[in-house]
Amino acid sequence: MKLESWVLEVVLYGFFLLMLREGRLVLGRERTSIFLWGSILWTGIIENAMVILGGYDYFAYADYYHFGGKLIDGYAGWVAWVLVVPLAICIGWFLLSLPALLMSIRILGDRTNIWVKAAFAGMMLVSFDMLLDPISVVNEWWRWTSPGFYLRGVTLGNYIGWFFLLFFFGAVFERTVLQKGGFAWLSAIEGRIFQTDTMDLSGMETGRIGKVFYFRLMAYLPIFFVCCMGVATVTLAFANNWGPFDSVFPNNTLNLIGRP
Repeated sequence: MKLESWVLEVVLYGFFLLMLREGRLVLGRERTSIFLWGSILWTGIIENAMVILGGYDYFAYADYYHFGGKLIDGYAGWVAWVLVVPLAICIGWFLLSLPALLMSIRILGDRTNIWVKAAFAGMMLVSFDMLLDPISVVNEWWRWTSPGFYLRGVTLGNYIGWFFLLFFFGAVFERTVLQKGGFAWLSAIEGRIFQTDTMDLSGMETGRIGKVFYFRLMAYLPIFFVCCMGVATVTLAFANNWGPFDSVFPNNTLNLIGRP
């Protein structure tokens, strides 16, 4: 039995409302909102970049879907989009990454380095995704178009990306929003932009702390891509599949090589 993509959206939005409620109970409304909007910004940029670069896509090319090919060639029924990425994907990352980070902070405690806690949270997030992605491949909610070492239909580069997504996001969120501290290498430029010493944000209102957080995410974005691409490129030496599909965006000539 295969489920249409809109079914996944309904499930994700439902769990999103529950996680939003729990997040507000644990972190408070303002800090949870910062995490949410930061995750949409962070994943929206990264996901769109990877689709445009040809790593994967969210057009299922599945005629057995009720909406498949009815509105747009290959369009499987996603309702809301952020450019070429379904909004539900960004929402889904939020509802998985927030508990992973909070559990990591609770388990490892305040004395543990933020990067160690972020790495632990990243590994938990990968473990969540190792359950979700194979199911998604079977249902063709999204599909891989890039070469790599594939595990149960999912490229190893995907799991590397998920790890680094929360590794950088989690560390920046904890240092900025929870600890209200700063990063020395960014302090000079932040001082010019925000007209204050950003190494200590304790006297800054929460809304402005959020702006500092979003800026820091953008500062770490190139570092994310370098780390993610660098590690993922190494795995190409062990590639066992050179891309199940050839094209990323829908067209009239569908290449179904490798499709189960």
